[in-house]
Amino acid sequence: MLKARITNELILDETIDTNILVGASTYQNISFDKLTKKLSLLNAQINRRLFRYYLKYPDRRIVFYCNHERVENNTHSHIIIKIPPMYDKVKVMFLMKELWKKLDDRDQPKFKLYVDFNVKNEFANVRYAFKRFNQDTFIVI
Repeated sequence: MLKARITNELILDETIDTNILVGASTYQNISFDKLTKKLSLLNAQINRRLFRYYLKYPDRRIVFYCNHERVENNTHSHIIIKIPPMYDKVKVMFLMKELWKKLDDRDQPKFKLYVDFNVKNEFANVRYAFKRFNQDTFIVI
């Protein structure tokens, strides 16, 4: 019930970009808490670079709706993103990719951010992002 309600609310909200598929992969077996901290840091870095006073103006803030998932040797997150209209979406995604790589602590970074702007069905995109939905793995950053 909650999964269907969240899916419908995300699709009905015109400010949320449900037509963009974003996946943040770590290729590590890390905890969901550590993944949340890294995504929170990524969100803060992006918002700081685009608009320094983003904490005072929440309408200019980029928001992540994350659903964490764990598969063998890859804790990752499916992200539905909210980008305010004053920002260029391609620039934001490029910045996200660059900053996500820098958050990897290893000598040869393996963190990858997958982005697809050509989603044909928004409903299918949101259903895929929340396919293994659990209240403990859903985070809004």
